[in-house]
Amino acid sequence: MIINYGEVLDEDQLAGYRVPAAEILMEKFGGKSVAFTNKTVNLGEGHGAGIHTVAIEFESVEVAQAAYESDEYQDILGQRLASTRSGFAIVIKKRD
Repeated sequence: MIINYGEVLDEDQLAGYRVPAAEILMEKFGGKSVAFTNKTVNLGEGHGAGIHTVAIEFESVEVAQAAYESDEYQDILGQRLASTRSGFAIVIKKRD
């Protein structure tokens, strides 16, 4: 799962999202942090790519989707969406 956003509108609100998000995505669903940066380089293709990027590895695409769609994560997702702008979240299958 890759989460990317361009601008932080409310750092306090985003900070309030990060701890429960990590508990849900990492502890409950077994995600592993692969990358976390606020210095993503935008190569100019497409729209909406921001400088803040988080990459989390899961056992499978299905587990990543289950984590994202879980009631627990959906309950806090609004905090991230309200505190950031120009974002996206995607799931990519790991190469076999």
